[in-house]
Amino acid sequence: MSKLVAIAFLLGGCSVAVYVVEGCCTPTQWESIIGFQNATVKDGKLDVTSAGMMTSYDFDNKKVAYYADTFRRVQDYNKMMQYIIAGGHCYPSKLYMPMRNCMPDNVTVITSFEMGGPKGVMIDVYDLEKVAPEAGIKGTLSINPEGCIPFSETLMTEGSYASLAFLNITTGIKDPSVFDVPSPPCPKDTDNMNSLPDELAKHWSVLPSLL
Repeated sequence: MSKLVAIAFLLGGCSVAVYVVEGCCTPTQWESIIGFQNATVKDGKLDVTSAGMMTSYDFDNKKVAYYADTFRRVQDYNKMMQYIIAGGHCYPSKLYMPMRNCMPDNVTVITSFEMGGPKGVMIDVYDLEKVAPEAGIKGTLSINPEGCIPFSETLMTEGSYASLAFLNITTGIKDPSVFDVPSPPCPKDTDNMNSLPDELAKHWSVLPSLL
């Protein structure tokens, strides 16, 4: 639910209202395909890469999984641990950002639009620095306010720009085994491992930490 605030600003020649969001929470269990495109500039040359993967978010059991044919990333927020499995190897690391699926109470919608026209899908756009200031990420998060369904993200760093789209979203978890951490190659017990590197809990996409 959104409450209109009497503030407006100029965007592309149009006056756009700013909203304060009250209680926008994504579904507690959902899955989607993430389409990803990243553009970087190095030595004056533009390099663009594209990729896609499946992702599963389980906020009830505090776990997130990203997976493709040769890659898998499992984030276990009960242990605050992340496991990346690729090439027959496992790379565990610590997470330090909390997992949450609701927007902060004071976050504002910087703009809204209808994707596809008057009978299209309504989209609210948020500033990621406001949504998750502890992450230190510049960009935007776009959500369909009807059900608080993620739509897309943009992530910006010096010399790079990434765009993510959440496709074919379904609620629930079809196969809970996507959150299983294989051992081997991953260690059975990481509770007492003190030499693991810290890893930003990222999305992104940003959504696991809502991010």
